[in-house]
Amino acid sequence: MNPEDLGTLAEYSSPVLRGDDAVITIRRPDLESNSYLSQLFSLSDDNSRRLTHSWSDSNPECGLNWSGYLSAEKKAAPQLFVGDSLETAHQITDNHLGVSEFALDDTRSRALYVARVAEPGRYGLDDSIPAAEEAPRRITIASYLANGLGYTNDRPARAFLVDLAEPGLGTVGLRGASEVPLSTLLTTPDTDVHDPQFSPNGTRVSVISALHPDRGQPDLRSTVWLLGGEAPTPLDLPSMDVGLHRWLDEDTVLLVGNALTRDELDFVGQMPGLFIHDVTTGSTRRLTDPETVALAGVPPRIHGGAVVAAVDADGATRIVRVALDAAEISFDELDFLTDDTTVVNGFDIDDDTLVFTGSTPQSPAALGGITLDGRTDSGAASAMGASVIVREHPAPANSVVPEVLRAPGESGTITGWLAKPHGDGPFPVILNIHGGPFAQYTHSWFDETQVLTSAGYAVVFSNPRGSGGRTRSWGTAVQGDMAAPAMADVLAVLDHALDTDPSLDRSRLGIQGGSYGGYLTAMTIAADHRFRAAIVERGYLDPDSFVGTSDIGRFFTEEYTSRSREAIVRQSPLAHAPQVGTPTLVMHSELDLRCPLEQAQQYYAALQRAGVDTEMLIFPGENHELSRAGQPRHRRQRFEAILDWWDRRLSGGNRTQSEGEQHLPDAADPEAASASDSAS
Repeated sequence: MNPEDLGTLAEYSSPVLRGDDAVITIRRPDLESNSYLSQLFSLSDDNSRRLTHSWSDSNPECGLNWSGYLSAEKKAAPQLFVGDSLETAHQITDNHLGVSEFALDDTRSRALYVARVAEPGRYGLDDSIPAAEEAPRRITIASYLANGLGYTNDRPARAFLVDLAEPGLGTVGLRGASEVPLSTLLTTPDTDVHDPQFSPNGTRVSVISALHPDRGQPDLRSTVWLLGGEAPTPLDLPSMDVGLHRWLDEDTVLLVGNALTRDELDFVGQMPGLFIHDVTTGSTRRLTDPETVALAGVPPRIHGGAVVAAVDADGATRIVRVALDAAEISFDELDFLTDDTTVVNGFDIDDDTLVFTGSTPQSPAALGGITLDGRTDSGAASAMGASVIVREHPAPANSVVPEVLRAPGESGTITGWLAKPHGDGPFPVILNIHGGPFAQYTHSWFDETQVLTSAGYAVVFSNPRGSGGRTRSWGTAVQGDMAAPAMADVLAVLDHALDTDPSLDRSRLGIQGGSYGGYLTAMTIAADHRFRAAIVERGYLDPDSFVGTSDIGRFFTEEYTSRSREAIVRQSPLAHAPQVGTPTLVMHSELDLRCPLEQAQQYYAALQRAGVDTEMLIFPGENHELSRAGQPRHRRQRFEAILDWWDRRLSGGNRTQSEGEQHLPDAADPEAASASDSAS
C-alpha cells in the first residue's frame, strides 16, 4: 500500500439482518473532499444495493414497525432519520449539535436519542457571537474536556424522546423540510448520558451516566438510570463503570462494564465483563471471569437462552456464546463462534443466522456469516456455529500477511508479528509499538504495517505486558512501572525476529510508536542505543503536566505512574531525555486533548537541549485520533512524513508499485469485494 492508496480502503460495520439481507455501513476516506463517505448497503448472496445516498449515513436499526439511521450532509451534524423502512426514512430531528445515538421502541412508536445541548451564546447558536467572542467558561468540575470534542460542561449530552406517529405532520421531516416532530427533553442526571435503551415492552426508558455528579474529584463509577419520571432513578449496582446495557425483560438488564474492585478509580487492567442485574431484587451477578475474559465494545445479543457477545482474544476479537446462568465462566470455557484471527467490530442475529463485520489478515473490511442450524451461509456443510467470510473488500496490491511470532519472555510467551516486504532482503527493520497500554495489536490487515512493507521495511510488532487480549495480571504488569516490563517484551520479540530471520538487517533498526507507544519509544531510546532513528508520536511524555492538561489526566497518571515523586521521575520520558542520542522525529496533533501538544513541545525542547538531532511535525486541526480517523489528506501526509523520515535515516525505502499493481474500484462499492474470498 502506498500513501495515495488510502482512498481505496473501506470499513464495514454495524450489520443488521433484514429478512434474507444484511444491511451494513460502508465507510471510506475520500481524499478529494478530505472527509469520509459513508452509506448503507443491503447485501444478499452476490447482490448488493445502495439504500441511502447522503454523505454520511450510519448506525442502521431495523424493527418490526420502524427503521432508522443517522444521516448528515457533508460537514453537517448528523440527524436521526426514521420510517417504516430504511428506504423511506425521514428526518425527525434538527438538533443544533447533532444526534449521537438512538434506540427505537416498536411497541409504542417512539425514539429515544442522545444529543448535546449547547449553552445559549455558544457553538454557533447565536450567529452574532463568533467562537472567539463567547463568554468565559467557569470550571468547577474534574472532567470538562474530551478528545475530539473539546469542552463538554457547556454542551452536555442529554436524552430526548420523540413520538414517531405524531398526528398532523404528514410526511414528517423530509430532508429540507422546515418541520420535524417535537422532541421532549427528558430529565437526566447532571453528567453526560449515553447508550439510550427501551425495555422489550417499552415500560423502561434508560441511559448510562455517572453515578454521582462531578464535584471536582475524579470518579469513574457509572450506572443505568431510569428516565421518564420527575427525576431520574439509578439502578443500585455494585461499584462499576458500565459501558453498555440491554434489557432482557421488563425487570432484568444485561450489563457490559468494569467492576471497580478497589475504589472508584480502579481501572487499570480491568476486564470488561457481562453482568445480569435484577431490578426487583437489586441483585447483580457476573457471568464472565474477571481475570481471563474481556468483553469488547460490541453490543451483546440474546439468542436461545444465551448471551452472544464479542470478546478480545490475543490478537483477535471473537464472537462467543455465554449461558445466562453462567457463573464467572473462564476464557477456556467459552463457546467460540468465530476464528482466532478475525477482528469482529459488530454483529446481528436472528433465529438461525448470525452476520458479523470486521477485518481479517487479508482484508481491511469483511462480512461473515454463521448459520446456526449447522450450515454456513455459503451452503457448505459445517459444524454448528462454524463461521465463514462471505465478502471481503480487496486490499491494495503489494499487501503482505504478517507471520505470527511466539517469543519467550520474562513472564511467559509474547505474541508478536513480523511483516516483510516481497523479495529477498536484507530489509531494514521498524519496531512498532501500540498505544494503550491496555490495548492490542491484532491479526487484522493494518494500513500502517502495509505502508511500511510496501516501502521496503520489515515491521516487528507485539503485545507486551500491559496489553489487552490476555489476562488482567498481564494488563496490570506495568502499573507503577510503565516502561521496564513492556520494554523487555518488545525488545525480546525484536531480538527473536532478528535471530531467526536472516533477511532482516540488524544494522538498520528504527523504532516508532503512538500514545503509550510514543511513551515506550521515548523510554526505549533513552535506555537502548541500537536504533538509528525513532518516531515519537502523540506521546505520554511528561506525567506531571499530563495531570492538569489531558482529558484523562486526573486519574491516568496516578493510577499508572503512581503519586510517588521518585517513581514518576523514574518513569518520565522528559526526565530521561538527556540520555537520548537517537535522531528523533516528534509528531503530534494540535488539538490532541488525550496527550496534549505541550507533551510533544516539552520533549522536543528537551531533546534539543540534549543535542539530539530532532524534528517536530505538528498537524493542525487534528486530535489524538489522527492516524485512525483524521482528515484523509492529513493521514496521507502523515504516511508520507513517516516514509520520508525512514528513507533519510535508514536509506532503505523503495516506494515503487509492484509489477501488475492496479488502482482499485471505489471502496464504497461492495461489488468490488469478492464473495468467494475466505479468511485463513
